[in-house]
Amino acid sequence: MVAQIDYFDCLRRTLRYPNGGYYQDPSSEFIKTETIEGKDEIELFEIFYKKNNRLRYCNGSYYKWTDKVWEDKYAEWLKSDDYEKKSFNLYYGNGVVD
Repeated sequence: MVAQIDYFDCLRRTLRYPNGGYYQDPSSEFIKTETIEGKDEIELFEIFYKKNNRLRYCNGSYYKWTDKVWEDKYAEWLKSDDYEKKSFNLYYGNGVVD
């Protein structure tokens, strides 16, 4: 199976207020579309989860499903028993947790 996901990155531009002073623009901007491949839907969901999880400390950066149908299926999977069984390993990978 093949699906497409969009990558958005935080711009972190420094902008100026009209009355003076500066601030960081927190908005995200579309960067590119990527294609992910897996043997079934579950593998696609796991790949997507890992890619987004990798960005958890990059404020404003994220992946989003290009197709709304995949987005809805992914949301359902996050509520499923399959996700509940795998969530710990997906989040921590092979890390050691005390």
